[in-house]
Amino acid sequence: MRHALRQDRHAAAEEPAGLRRPGRPRTADDEAIAGAVLEALVERGYDGMTVEDVARRAGVGRATLYRRWPTKTAMVIDALGRGRFPTLEDPDSGDARADFLSLLRTVQATFEREHHVMRALQLEVARHPEIGVALSRDFIPQRLDVLISVLRRAAAGGLLRAPSDVELLARLGPALIWQHFALLTNEPDAELPGRITDLIFADRSAPRRRK
Repeated sequence: MRHALRQDRHAAAEEPAGLRRPGRPRTADDEAIAGAVLEALVERGYDGMTVEDVARRAGVGRATLYRRWPTKTAMVIDALGRGRFPTLEDPDSGDARADFLSLLRTVQATFEREHHVMRALQLEVARHPEIGVALSRDFIPQRLDVLISVLRRAAAGGLLRAPSDVELLARLGPALIWQHFALLTNEPDAELPGRITDLIFADRSAPRRRK
C-alpha cells in the first residue's frame, strides 16, 4: 500500500464519491479513517494494509485516501494523532509537580487503551525504519516538548531532586510506563505515574534548591 497510494491516480480520480453518506461531515470521515487505519495496522500489519480495505472499513471511497495522503506512512502518522493518541496540553496550573503527574497519567491511560496499536507499531518500526523517522519527526516532539516545558519550570523552581537533563527525564516517564505494558504481564499499576514523579521531584517537605 505504500506505493499503492501513488498508483492508480487516474482511476481514483474517476471513482464515484464512494461510500461516503450524503451530508456526512469531513470530521466524521477523518475519525472513521483514523480508526480504520489503526485497525488494519493491528490486524494485517503495515505490509498487509490496502487502500481498498481501509476505505471499506471507514466507509469512504478510495479517492478520499488518495487525495489526502501521499504515502501509507503519512496516513498512519495522521491516524495516530486523531484522538486515539491525543496531543498533550500543558496544564500550567502553577504546580509543576501536579502538572507532570497529570501528564504521566494521561500517557498511562493512552497506553492502557491503545497498547495493541503500540505493539503493532513496535514491530513495524523494526521492519520499516521510515515509520520510526516519521514518528520522531511528526508525532513524538509535540508530546515530549510539553513534558520538557513542565520539567524546566520545575528545575527553575528548585523542585527537582538534583540539577538534571530535563530532556532525558521527559523521556523517562513514558518509557517506564510503556515498559510496563510491553514487557510485564501483571495488571497496570495505577500508582506508577506517582512513583515516577517521586523519583524525579524533590520531597515536598525538603527545602527547595535552585540551580
